[in-house]
Amino acid sequence: SDYIITVNSTVDTTREMAGREGVPYIPLKYTIDGQTYSDMEGLSSKEFFDKLREGKMSTTSQINPDEAREALEPYLKEEGYFASFIFIWIKWNMQQYEFAEELQEEYPERKIIVIDTLCACLGEALLLYYVLKQKENGATI
Repeated sequence: SDYIITVNSTVDTTREMAGREGVPYIPLKYTIDGQTYSDMEGLSSKEFFDKLREGKMSTTSQINPDEAREALEPYLKEEGYFASFIFIWIKWNMQQYEFAEELQEEYPERKIIVIDTLCACLGEALLLYYVLKQKENGATI
């Protein structure tokens, strides 16, 4: 059966491009000037950098397991279609590894692979590109 590759918004691509490739794209959150936004869905680049020029600081946060579960569990529940996940995400922390282990226990017929890219942006996008090419060429999980 098929498998699905997921990324978070640290990958140097657009949400639309990931969507065209069938890759669930889960945004990280950032807070600036007391307001929290979803990455790539919040402020425009101009608005964001204008705030930085004004001296505002931005902080980021990881995807929490509840957000990830909400986005990904529908795929796990699809019988006979997506059998497995490959997570290509940056900075996996213990909470996220526990989340992946919980999903594996709840869906033992699925195979869940975690790839901590240890990089973001273009490095992560290149990894995604090559994994998608391998899948396109018939590579199994």
